[in-house]
Amino acid sequence: MAQDIVEFHTGQFSSVFITLNSTSLTVIKRNLNRKIQNSPSFFDNIAVILKFTPSLEKIDLIALKALFAEYRIQIIGVSDWQHDLQKEIILTANLPLLGKSGEILDILPQPRYLPTKVIEQSVSANQVIYAKNSDLIIHGNVEEGAEVAADGNIHIYGKLLGRAMAGVNSSSGAIYTQYLDAEFIAVNSRFIYKEKLPSEYRQSAVRIFAEKEKLAFSTF
Repeated sequence: MAQDIVEFHTGQFSSVFITLNSTSLTVIKRNLNRKIQNSPSFFDNIAVILKFTPSLEKIDLIALKALFAEYRIQIIGVSDWQHDLQKEIILTANLPLLGKSGEILDILPQPRYLPTKVIEQSVSANQVIYAKNSDLIIHGNVEEGAEVAADGNIHIYGKLLGRAMAGVNSSSGAIYTQYLDAEFIAVNSRFIYKEKLPSEYRQSAVRIFAEKEKLAFSTF
């Protein structure tokens, strides 16, 4: 399978880790265009953390910042740099230095879980629902362009057509939906876009959970 040019990985809610696998800004722009066409509202004003890779060392980071700004994508820092030369490249582009991606998550305090957040109607386009330190129950649909997230599980007693992220700040969690046709789903930093949803689980009642380094699906 060909390597994705621009890889997005969910981390903290409202921030996403991004790995670039090309040194060509033209190729990166073309790949971004395709991703944004598939899920335009997901990328609007999104904050990202760049993971330093050998490719990034060969890219003009100032030009990369400008390219991302065209798409309203904000780079809030660079993680996983290894030595002084890489550090200098990052600072020259006036970008914040961050630690290793795993350490960024590890230093966060363990959350104190709260009662389940219950939404009694459908979540409409451009609406964002976040259940911090709790599970989330939705008695309705998650419409296209809507976004729901929870630090625990997400239960959708309707159709999942928009975006859903479970286990945002934890190593547990799953998504349960009566009908799967989502724009984007993520559990514990594993994620998948609509075009890669397994066809055998589309339009079915499905549980989605993390298994090793990928998402797993099971019907119910």
